[in-house]
Amino acid sequence: MVSRRTAAALTSAAAAALLGLGSYTAPAAIAATGTDLSVFAWNVDLGTPIVDSTQNEKAAQRTPVIESIVRKHSADVVVLDEDFNNTSTADITAKLADLYPYRTPVVGQTCSGGGWTGISGDCSNSWFVINGGTMILSKYPITAQYAHVFSNSTYGTWDYHANKGAALVQIDKGGVKSWVVGTHLQADESDTSTDTTQSTRLAQLGEIRSWVDGIVGSGGPVLIGGDLNVEYYGGRSRGDYANAQSAANGVLGTPATDPGQSLRTMDCPVSAWCQYMSGVETFPKDYRDDLDYLGYLNAPGRPVPAAMSAVRTDFDPQPGWTAGQTDTNAPSDHYPVETTFRLN
Repeated sequence: MVSRRTAAALTSAAAAALLGLGSYTAPAAIAATGTDLSVFAWNVDLGTPIVDSTQNEKAAQRTPVIESIVRKHSADVVVLDEDFNNTSTADITAKLADLYPYRTPVVGQTCSGGGWTGISGDCSNSWFVINGGTMILSKYPITAQYAHVFSNSTYGTWDYHANKGAALVQIDKGGVKSWVVGTHLQADESDTSTDTTQSTRLAQLGEIRSWVDGIVGSGGPVLIGGDLNVEYYGGRSRGDYANAQSAANGVLGTPATDPGQSLRTMDCPVSAWCQYMSGVETFPKDYRDDLDYLGYLNAPGRPVPAAMSAVRTDFDPQPGWTAGQTDTNAPSDHYPVETTFRLN
């Protein structure tokens, strides 16, 4: 077996359905002239038989719902995480090709070539390592696309056996160029210290920052989105959110930072799929926290977005749904997040 990667040992300081397809309202437009770019990020929880036979068994049922939700929201750029299932990936890209003609491969599907402008990091070709599950779809031309597989990963967790990392794309919207990073950071597991996995996440954010700086330099704003697995609420005593922003050297927004948002990005009490998966993966059925983020990265001399709307959790339940009821059609254990950036 090819050597996987070095386990992180850093301190935190170093480091037709879910939405109802009904009356969805997009994030409020940014009141200014200029070029806007809307970004939608979602952990779609599409596993493979290697990782989870239960997820794979139901992937065929959930994939069309996921496609319909992505189409409904019609953001300019879509970041998908946990797209591990090759059949679902092919279906998603084919069914949404009319709306999103530009897309990256899945991070870690291949360790060389494969359509990437460049691949870096600790990518493994081992039969015992699956792809990283992250890909980016775009309405507008992708003029460059890079993949990075994390060198930092917590030994003994499922993530250690996946080529998880980040995709970096340059988007050209009407001549205005910007960069977007999609990523999925180290997950927690019940038999591993959260301090250890959080240290890995911070190290992975540091990898992203260094990797992006080396490619982009000062050449345009860099937006970031995905499942960071950083607990906004549960991690307050550890300073997880502040440490993550510091590690990324940027601004990370999640619905928790908007007082008008009440739903969390992983909200088991109202998500039937989250409750179902809690029985499979043994996390609490009442688990509620924000794990998914959208924002941007800073670097000396690099422009940042002129404005950014509030990050919202996209949830528009079926007619007749009331607070406290379970959303029985939820196709993922996470809810998507969306925001709009004004680029100039």
